Amino acid sequence: MKTGKDLNEESVPEFISLLSDPQFTEDELAAITIDWKNKGETPNELALIAKYILNKIDTLQVGFDVVDCCGTGGDNSGTYNISTTCAFLAAACGLRVAKHGGRKTTSSSGSIDFLEILEVKTFSQAKDIKQELENKGLVFIASPATQNILGRWKGVCKKLKFFGQTGLIGTLTNPVNLSHQVLGVPKPEWGPLMLEALKILGRKRALVVHGHPTMDEASLCGKTQIWQLEEERTKYFELEPKELGFNIQNNYSLEELKGGNPEQNAKIFHQIINGQASKAILDTVLLNTALVLWLCGTVSSLDNGIQETNRIIGSGEVRRFLESFMT
Repeated sequence: MKTGKDLNEESVPEFISLLSDPQFTEDELAAITIDWKNKGETPNELALIAKYILNKIDTLQVGFDVVDCCGTGGDNSGTYNISTTCAFLAAACGLRVAKHGGRKTTSSSGSIDFLEILEVKTFSQAKDIKQELENKGLVFIASPATQNILGRWKGVCKKLKFFGQTGLIGTLTNPVNLSHQVLGVPKPEWGPLMLEALKILGRKRALVVHGHPTMDEASLCGKTQIWQLEEERTKYFELEPKELGFNIQNNYSLEELKGGNPEQNAKIFHQIINGQASKAILDTVLLNTALVLWLCGTVSSLDNGIQETNRIIGSGEVRRFLESFMT
């Protein structure tokens, strides 16, 4: 299959079938992938692929607002599991959160790897996801799309060093019908691409973020670029660490945000919820959680979101939420 032309509703099924068909060699899949990447992905293609995949898996429609916070991966930064921690904190603030994730590709600890060490259950069937979301307000979803449809292609992209490529699609295939989403990208050119795809998929409000230097999270190492969707209107803005009210003399270094293997990251998680983490990691988690709260209208500003997240950690509310969540 040649992908020199944009994929459309007729060619998307063929494209996905090729990616998952064991009759095709990895070399053939690599050629298809390179051809498509060289052409350049379009928002409509990504949305069409996501819709096709969602029609193939067990999806869930809900009658209330639900948010996801996830990144495409592929930034090779080795940072701590920031967005997964933000999911816990946002849920402790009262939001309904459906956190979609996978296993490690370029990091030492993917979301699912990290959750396993924390002994947090993950789900992939709609009935289980719905029950967990309704009963606890927070559910962690082991990406059925990545596992069952994109799994082999993920390996091909890794060998090609096309890091984050499958994440472009994976982040759009949460089986819950999301109203809100914070999505991180490691490359600024993916910002407007993913925002438009989220718009096509019908998100009510969304933020796509890229942090300096190559983070698929908001960053206090330097500037964070943000593409915003609100009721079909889009805008772009930037955040500088010095504008955010954190008491830091200089921007943090990427090295200060490094995590480790899942066991090491689990220790950092417990340090965070007990107020004992390094200031660099804690502040970065506070900022990223504040973005989720602000997007969902829980707080009126990022400053308020940072303060609220800091408050629930300091008051022990996060620990109590976690204890209830784990029962």
